[in-house]
Amino acid sequence: MLEAAADFVDRELVPTIEGARQFQARVVANVMRIVAREIKMEDPLVRGEVKAFARLLGQDAPHLHSLDDLRAADVKMGEELTARIRAGDADDGDWRREVLAVVRQSVEEKLRIANPRYLENDIAIRNAGKDQKEI
Repeated sequence: MLEAAADFVDRELVPTIEGARQFQARVVANVMRIVAREIKMEDPLVRGEVKAFARLLGQDAPHLHSLDDLRAADVKMGEELTARIRAGDADDGDWRREVLAVVRQSVEEKLRIANPRYLENDIAIRNAGKDQKEI
């Protein structure tokens, strides 16, 4: 419903207004799309991040069912991971590579919600760089 409402705003309202109100209408449509993606994608995103953080921290992944409990575990493990990074544990070695991979994946998943076009552009740029290296 949020996506349909956002489409309505873009299709029916935005063309009929100008200036600051048109800009605000576009922002409203964009926010509705972000919220729709968040509702759809947040649970699997948080579950995946909790599992990845647990693996990095050498812990068993908690078996939580409520999204609120998952969010709390995600925050707690994120704080633990941050403390280890600040302490220098990820400055080099295999664990550093693992941390970088998990953090990159986490950021990409969050961009899939907040701004998927930015992520698509970034991936295209990275792939173009890989193609040039292969030449």
